[in-house]
Order: sequence, then structure tokens, then C-alpha cells
Amino acid sequence: MKYKIAIYLFLFTALVLIFQLVNSKKILDDQVDKLVKLKADKESYEDSVLKLQSQLDKVNDFTLEGNDYALGYFKNTNVENIADQIKDELYEKNLLRDKNDLIPYRTMNRNFLINKIKVLNHKWLIADFSDGTNWGELFVTFEIDQSGKINFELKEHFLYTTPD
Repeated sequence: MKYKIAIYLFLFTALVLIFQLVNSKKILDDQVDKLVKLKADKESYEDSVLKLQSQLDKVNDFTLEGNDYALGYFKNTNVENIADQIKDELYEKNLLRDKNDLIPYRTMNRNFLINKIKVLNHKWLIADFSDGTNWGELFVTFEIDQSGKINFELKEHFLYTTPD
């Protein structure tokens, strides 16, 4: 009797061990497949990041922040973030409404407002403006005098024609 119980226990233990071995093998294979997939995804994401970084570098080619020579022009001034100060002063012209002399266009019922500004270097900027239905762009030069006041001068402008 004890002999049969020992054989049954041995067989039961052997079946449990075989089950554990097969189950562990499946889990290990699944984890290896996931790891391989994650590595492939990581390489794909790294390629995407490099591509986006390259595009960002191209976009930042013509910005004040990416131009060390232009930033050197402001080295002796005590202005911290010159691009933000220029943008703020230009956006303040939106508050003047009727006195915004940078936008040479007028409409009957709305005022043109500056929407976006990109400071190209220490002398130039481009800006986008609209009145909600009409859109245009400006090329503006600016100078900062010794007192820190920014003077803007409109050089070029155009208004997109609406197709009828």
C-alpha cells in the first residue's frame, strides 16, 4: 500500500513538474518575443526622434535663439530674453487697434491683429496677421536703442487674396 502511494505521489509530482516546465517555456518564449518587439519599436522610435530633431534643427536655422552671432549683438545689453521682449512689444501694438501702423491694411468692420511672430535675427522679424477672414504677413526690421526701446519699421507686407 505504501508502495502504491509513493508511486502515485511520484507520478503526480512528475506531472506537476512537466506542467511547470511547459508553462515556463511558453512564458519565457512570450517574454522573448515581447523583448524583441520592444527592441524593434525602440529602434523605430530612435529613428523618429533623430528625424524630428533634424527637422527641428532646420526650422531653428533662422531664429534668433539659434543664431549665436545675432545673440552676440545683444551681449552688452542687460536684456534677459530679447526675443520675448520683442514679441511682447509687437503684440502690444494689437492693443492700440486703430494706431497699429505696422499693418497697412484696414477693413470695414474688423481690425487686423498680429497672430504669430518669428524673430529671425538681431534686426529682422516676420509676423502673421489677420482680421478673421483675411490673412497676411509682414517683414519688419527693428532696432533697440540705448534706453531699451524697440523701434519697428515695416519693410514688406502682403495680404493673401481670397479665392472667389
